[in-house]
Amino acid sequence: MIPTVGMVLRETTLFFTKRGLPAARLEAELLMAHLLGTDRLRLYTDGERPLNKEEVSKYKALIRQRLSGQPLAYITGKKSFLSWEFQITPAVLVPRPETEILVERVVEECRKLTTGRLLELGTGSGIIAISLAHYLPGFQIDAVDLSPAALEVAAANAEAHQQKERINFYCGNLYAALSMDSGSRYTGIVTNPPYIPTAVIPTLAKEVQQEPRVALDGGPDGTEVIRRILAEAPHWLVPGGFLALEHGYDQLPEIQKMAMEAGFTEIASYQDYAGWPRVAVCRRGTPPLS
Repeated sequence: MIPTVGMVLRETTLFFTKRGLPAARLEAELLMAHLLGTDRLRLYTDGERPLNKEEVSKYKALIRQRLSGQPLAYITGKKSFLSWEFQITPAVLVPRPETEILVERVVEECRKLTTGRLLELGTGSGIIAISLAHYLPGFQIDAVDLSPAALEVAAANAEAHQQKERINFYCGNLYAALSMDSGSRYTGIVTNPPYIPTAVIPTLAKEVQQEPRVALDGGPDGTEVIRRILAEAPHWLVPGGFLALEHGYDQLPEIQKMAMEAGFTEIASYQDYAGWPRVAVCRRGTPPLS
């Protein structure tokens, strides 16, 4: 019997389910769409399309990659985030749905302003900076990352999304990548920093462990990088400016303490889709006027 798209998808879904993949059908479809260079919708209209031996062989190779623990986004080279699709490579973290909440909160903080400047620390693939550029057309954005390879991905994504002129990329360690001058203060700072405790990383799913360690490891208690970001943030913010950061589900009390010590007077917390505290927005005094 000649295998068809629909037949292979059904078999792969069952196989992935038995191996414990939670989104078995979705992953089977995304791998098939990647193989055939099409979108998932076409798989339903082309369910009777026969697959030749070479295509079956390549699809099996993709399945083996996935079951070895390689993240799906690294295999397909792309990942959807909010309303857009971004290039993803092993040089950057795979975007998570929780980070969409971070972007939404920053947009809400800026919605009353017509212009401003934002700084993203640890931009990775650039998804946060680029999404903010889409939503906030009056804002200029500076984005920093320690990894030159990550910045290459971010720059390619910015160009693909026609936001290259709106975002300046800098390579370096947090604020050290920037030059403090009269024009360097920001309306807001946004960051999804490494926040996983070092000892926890070996216990994570093997696909997560394949992501860049420098983007995961937050030090002994997970707040080492967050502490540095909070401590220096007031020097880079305009009066009334804010810092929005993603953090671990159990780190809010420590973040509130560090933020107050750094001079922030208001700390708002927002939950992720599972109901855990996930995003903190720290503010200094009265919001700036546009």
